[in-house]
Amino acid sequence: MKLKYSVFILLATVVAAFTACSDDEDTKEQAVGIVSGTITPMGSTVSYKLVPKDNATIENTNDSLAWDVTETALSEAVLKVTPTLETTVSYNGKEVGADGVTVNANNPVTLQVKGSSGKTVTYKLNVVRAKNLKEGLVKKSSAMPGTVNGAVWQDVVSFKGKFYALVVSAKATGEKKGEGEEHYQLFSSINGIDWQEVNYAVSPKQDVIGGEGARLVVFNDKLYVLGGIRTLGADKYGVPAEIEDGWMGPAPVIKVWRGYVTSDGTNFESLAEKLKVEDKGKAVEAKNTWLYNNPYCSYAILNGKIFQHGGFTMFMGMAQAANNMLESSNGHEWKVISTLDDQGKSIYLPSIGANFFSFKGKLYIVGGFKNFIDAKSMNNAVYSSTDGKVWKEEAENVEGFSNLYQATVVATDNVVYIMGGEIFKEDKTRVLNTKVYRSTDCIHWTEVSAEGFTGVRYAAGVVAGQGAWFFGGYESVSTGNYAFPQQPFKWSNTTWNAAMK
Repeated sequence: MKLKYSVFILLATVVAAFTACSDDEDTKEQAVGIVSGTITPMGSTVSYKLVPKDNATIENTNDSLAWDVTETALSEAVLKVTPTLETTVSYNGKEVGADGVTVNANNPVTLQVKGSSGKTVTYKLNVVRAKNLKEGLVKKSSAMPGTVNGAVWQDVVSFKGKFYALVVSAKATGEKKGEGEEHYQLFSSINGIDWQEVNYAVSPKQDVIGGEGARLVVFNDKLYVLGGIRTLGADKYGVPAEIEDGWMGPAPVIKVWRGYVTSDGTNFESLAEKLKVEDKGKAVEAKNTWLYNNPYCSYAILNGKIFQHGGFTMFMGMAQAANNMLESSNGHEWKVISTLDDQGKSIYLPSIGANFFSFKGKLYIVGGFKNFIDAKSMNNAVYSSTDGKVWKEEAENVEGFSNLYQATVVATDNVVYIMGGEIFKEDKTRVLNTKVYRSTDCIHWTEVSAEGFTGVRYAAGVVAGQGAWFFGGYESVSTGNYAFPQQPFKWSNTTWNAAMK
């Protein structure tokens, strides 16, 4: 009897225990959350791994975003997540599927994770950028896919979150100079690597933008295309090259001053009909304004004005130095400035291949030469001005390099970089500068590592985000007394960048 009773008690205990376990399984709280994920910036082939930082945050903790990923690329990034079992993830009320969802990762991104039990957990996305930036020039690409090969000129800027490149190319179709086709194309890029052509339009009449030596300038939230000559062929509308008979045969000429402006990067307005130039207090006749279209000049922005300096002019069928300094507050009304030293005397500033830029509330000129390539014409001094009119010699000799011209300068509020260019040596030979320099005062310059950089002239320089970007440039040394760029030089398609520290 006792045995039967004991067996009964044992069975009852087992059944009770089993029932209790079953109840625990039924009432155990379901795990609801995100296990992992990725974030892929627009136009990038690289995806950054996301992990839960805590119960409310998912971030790329151990896979920091590259420093040169632009905000625009992050504004349309693809977010993919892997949640726990039997859960769904939604963003802005829509379920996030296997293909992910496009988000603006520059702004707060909130995800809702809901389990089958009805439990909901909220996660916020936090994108971490690399902080320990390495100093040095790095090759980003050996090509500019989407653009054209065989460029003769190119300039690049950063405008409204994108890179814009003006690319001029030509194809000879005859034996004489100017008998060919010349193309003036505009391209844009999100990441500085991959490019798409912009099908721009010009008003009030049919036209193309730019020319050889034209510059892109961002000013007052608008993109300007200023200057340039057109000497290598007819444009797509059949307008012939600007060529006339010179002393030694067909020679390039400058026919007009040209400028264009856009607010959206696509629709341009020609500024030709609005153009006004004032020189020594008098208006310049419209037929003579071409004298101030100086191809391959430089522009700088300071105190709400655009300043133009240097470049070339055409005289007697030859390209020669232009020493014009002009200012404008709107891009189409220009005033010629008479440059003086700090003693009130007229000063002739370096005009060809000089680094002309604004930095810490001043305009600066570093490098370049004054008349033609010669040891006496080389500029190794550093000049500065607060208004473009009165110039002070900050240093008789720049420290770090000498006899440097046709280099590329970029500046932030705190630091300046100079890249490439050409050096005139003591033995009167010319060599490409294979170095990059850094300065915080424009006088003392130190080298920045530039592994694999073999030098280019007239590269386009852009400051974007935390870094400097350099595009293209001529891959061989100059020729002629004035180092005029319009020669059969090979144009590079290489892109470089460097974190500016």
